[in-house]
Amino acid sequence: MGDPKGGEATAFDDASWKNVTLPYAWNEDEAFKKDIAGLSTGIAWYRKHFKLPATAKGQKVFLEFEGIRQAGDFYVNGKPIGIHENGAMAFGFDITDAVNAGNAENIVAVRIDNDWNYRERATNQKFQWEDKNFNANYGGISKNVYLHVLPKVYQTLSLYSNLGTTGVYIYADDYNIKGRSATVRVGS
Repeated sequence: MGDPKGGEATAFDDASWKNVTLPYAWNEDEAFKKDIAGLSTGIAWYRKHFKLPATAKGQKVFLEFEGIRQAGDFYVNGKPIGIHENGAMAFGFDITDAVNAGNAENIVAVRIDNDWNYRERATNQKFQWEDKNFNANYGGISKNVYLHVLPKVYQTLSLYSNLGTTGVYIYADDYNIKGRSATVRVGS
């Protein structure tokens, strides 16, 4: 908890930080103990140290977040890889050019802000769902995170909103439950 200067840097000392398993909302212990409007808000940092096998060299590497609450700044090995300002949807980053394969360590650092009054940077607008009467504001990385190491040709991740991924895809629509049918679309 808090907003330490340089939390994204590879040399930052996080040895004393609490170890958590994702998903982990830092204020989840307040659930059902406080009114939604009284939940703690603020800045929380998460850091993950990991190594990729040497076989990952030349592969595509993605980070997929099923969701955070409210917004975040994301870094790999001290370099910014992007921001995400939407406390309700999945997103991801192509980190292929930012990671090391083999014996070199990688560090993902994430700064999450779940302030009730958070405003989108580009528009200075609050989010529609920031309603203290309905939505619990469990801050941080409150859903799963996945690291995907894929060959250069791969099935597109369904995270077009910020990855802009195109390529091989498959999805169904025109569902007819009673008729037990659907249209399955495959393409590239």
